[in-house]
Amino acid sequence: MIKVGIIGCGAIAVGRHIPAYLENADTELEAFYDPAPGRAAQLAMRYGGRAFESLEDMLMLPDLSAVSVCAPERFHRELVIAALRSKKHVLCEKPMAMNADEAEEMLLESRKNRRLLMISHNQRIYEPHWKARELLKAGCIGKPLSFRTFLSHGGPEEGIADPGERRSFYDRYAGNGGVMLSVGCHRIDLIPWMLGQKIVSVMAYLPTLDKKKSDGSPIGDEDTAMVLMRCEGGLTGMLYTGWCTYGCTDRETHIFGTEGVMKLFEDPWSVAVYKKNGEKIYYDLSSWAPKGSAGATGIVDRFVDCIVDRKEAFVTAREGVDCMKVLDAVRESDRKGAWVSIAY
Repeated sequence: MIKVGIIGCGAIAVGRHIPAYLENADTELEAFYDPAPGRAAQLAMRYGGRAFESLEDMLMLPDLSAVSVCAPERFHRELVIAALRSKKHVLCEKPMAMNADEAEEMLLESRKNRRLLMISHNQRIYEPHWKARELLKAGCIGKPLSFRTFLSHGGPEEGIADPGERRSFYDRYAGNGGVMLSVGCHRIDLIPWMLGQKIVSVMAYLPTLDKKKSDGSPIGDEDTAMVLMRCEGGLTGMLYTGWCTYGCTDRETHIFGTEGVMKLFEDPWSVAVYKKNGEKIYYDLSSWAPKGSAGATGIVDRFVDCIVDRKEAFVTAREGVDCMKVLDAVRESDRKGAWVSIAY
């Protein structure tokens, strides 16, 4: 039985990681840590295990084998490194870090301490993405030429019921980065994995269109991102991600090839292939659509399997570093107003 600790006891932990560990037959929730007084204790009372307000004390538990880092991204580096140095396997929420330099440090520590470090890019487990990857490898639309991909919603504050807390969300969120780091990272990870080609250069525009702090002033980071991408092998594409898509979540991806077009999430949980000869092939994947914590369950299950079977992480720390390098280039491109190349 793998004893697991939760680092950071907020919404991500409660809504995703904790239910996933509870459903996994190979894990037991052993400990909860959060620096906010009483927060870890509330979860320990609800789920069992021990509560800690000192990370060092929690990591000293002799039977603790693994942790999920669910804290805000600006704390990922220090928390992950502390856990790795105490010989714990780590599942780190996305984005891996605030920048590629921090991510490289985390990768180095995982190698030094011979512990698994996996990044929670859960878009990889969605069945339409798996189906698209399979079809692309089989040449279903010929050679991929270009793509456009979207991932946007009404903002992270939309899930907060209390109006006062919602208005102050971006005051408290300051320092974690904008929508590109928080949401766009999913697509920066997904595109190379799904299409099999690394992103080699970017041109980005990162405006703040609508999100405001409680005093009515614009938030300090972008709430919208538009990125042009060049991939190895000549593939080109564009990404739109934002916190200003009010009323729905937009998660469509279209891939254009020499023999047709592939559309992901055109209908909820589907893949549609439009051949240039007029044929349409439709894959209804709605029976797979995750409910509740299922999006995180797939990632947690893979993390646990990798520990048990002593195999490489489903999303490796090196892939996390590569994602951060692209995100760094996106920010640099926005500052310069020019194309920026990525050095892997």
